[in-house]
Amino acid sequence: MTFKGVVKNGVVVLPDEVKLPDGVEVEVRLRRPSKRDWEKFLANCVGVGDDEPNVSSNHHRYFANAVRGHVTAKKKRSQRQ
Repeated sequence: MTFKGVVKNGVVVLPDEVKLPDGVEVEVRLRRPSKRDWEKFLANCVGVGDDEPNVSSNHHRYFANAVRGHVTAKKKRSQRQ
């Protein structure tokens, strides 16, 4: 059997409908980002500094905001599932 879960405060949280007996041994495997995840992320990066005159000196800030936005969007999607 395979179940998808999310780590919250260091604990793997499975969907409510998954009922496992106490003491059962499980294996947790981290999911690698798919090509689609990276495509979505990079799409968020395109044009982030177009309106700024100091893009070259502030590129790290724009990149950090794009990463933050991608992670936030991904968390919201996983909470809806």
